[in-house]
Amino acid sequence: MQQLLEEAGRLPDAAVRFARGISQVWTPGHLVPLRGRVRTDHRSDLLAVHEAINQRFGTTGATSDYVNVFYAASEMAVMAEVGGHELSGEDKRLLRRLWEDLLAAT
Repeated sequence: MQQLLEEAGRLPDAAVRFARGISQVWTPGHLVPLRGRVRTDHRSDLLAVHEAINQRFGTTGATSDYVNVFYAASEMAVMAEVGGHELSGEDKRLLRRLWEDLLAAT
């Protein structure tokens, strides 16, 4: 989880513009049970990443349109980390893709 916290702290300013261009984010159906486990069993980890996002961009929760995209991307990145051994390599990449795109925004 430490890696996600560090990544959240170095999200580039350009990630805001990138996030504003995204109209919808959804979890693939077969991964919804994992999302539920993350939201309940790993809530504190998820909230820590959300707080790191808030600190990075000076937000106070999902008050800006782009913050919801960051939260969704971070939730999927936490899912990739928590799911570890039970996920295929393809699912791990899928879950981290939006987070990686935000980190690489220019």
